[in-house]
Amino acid sequence: MPETPFLLLAKRIPPMYWRLFQGVTLDSRMGYTGRRQFHRLGQAIDWAKSSVGDSWSNKRFHKPVGLDVLLACTASKVPEHLVEELKRRGS
Repeated sequence: MPETPFLLLAKRIPPMYWRLFQGVTLDSRMGYTGRRQFHRLGQAIDWAKSSVGDSWSNKRFHKPVGLDVLLACTASKVPEHLVEELKRRGS
């Protein structure tokens, strides 16, 4: 199963930080058709990796998804020091 731009971004975020991303929406900004909401980033990643998530991915969407897009699609406020650390890591 090919990795979507969202999954490529998610791979660069250490799993210990996933719990800080709460209320994650996967929609056209992230390369998916329709709109799905998840309590936590880990749930969104698991869904995106599944055959169902793959079927919802927009196969014509090739634009990289950056951390700023993920933050805009996340209801919770991620601590600024963590945002800066993730940006330094290239997420």
